[in-house]
Amino acid sequence: MNTSKETVAGVELLQVLGQDFSVGIVFLHGYGANMHDLFPLWELWHAEKFNWYFPNGLQPLSMGPYGGRAWFSIDLEELDRANREGRARDLKNSVPPEFDSTLMTLDNLVAELSTRHKTIILGGFSQGAMCAAHLALRPSLHPDGLVLLSGALLAEERVPSKARGIPFYQSHGRQDPILSIGGARDLEERLRSLQFQGTLTEFSGGHEIPPSVLGEVKSFLRQFI
Repeated sequence: MNTSKETVAGVELLQVLGQDFSVGIVFLHGYGANMHDLFPLWELWHAEKFNWYFPNGLQPLSMGPYGGRAWFSIDLEELDRANREGRARDLKNSVPPEFDSTLMTLDNLVAELSTRHKTIILGGFSQGAMCAAHLALRPSLHPDGLVLLSGALLAEERVPSKARGIPFYQSHGRQDPILSIGGARDLEERLRSLQFQGTLTEFSGGHEIPPSVLGEVKSFLRQFI
């Protein structure tokens, strides 16, 4: 395997390429992380024919020496207020100011990678999962699978009335204090209404990727070998 840092369609990313270019997997990190955060997962999930891409978030954040990034801004004061009041945030009607431009940039990235690989899998954690879900719904792209970890339904007005249904894996912690389980259930319902094939796996935990989910994602990805 060949690991390198590259820029593709204007997006900085870490990539791991093999000898077989059949499958490209694009995985988007969450708020405050960067392209290095989820990078170790490729070794847990890797199989022959898989090639991996871990893009860097487009929005820089001032979060210490490691260069935190985001795909779009969030209202930190509202998040803190919701946590203090013990209520869940409903993001269905929220459209972050950078959301459309971020999706356009990621659309160009996935389109470029689609010229390299016969099969494209999109995935992400938290913010990355929300972006991946919307990318899978865009008529300009034709991904073959979707992995959504601790995401939620965001910007429902941007969801089309028709889409090309594909297999998906989704997981979420029932005690997640950042993105509620209700938002995850809304996302599952919306995807299934568009003929996506999959179900939400709920686990007892928070905003995380537990070992059980790591194993289930590995199993889900094996169908694309």
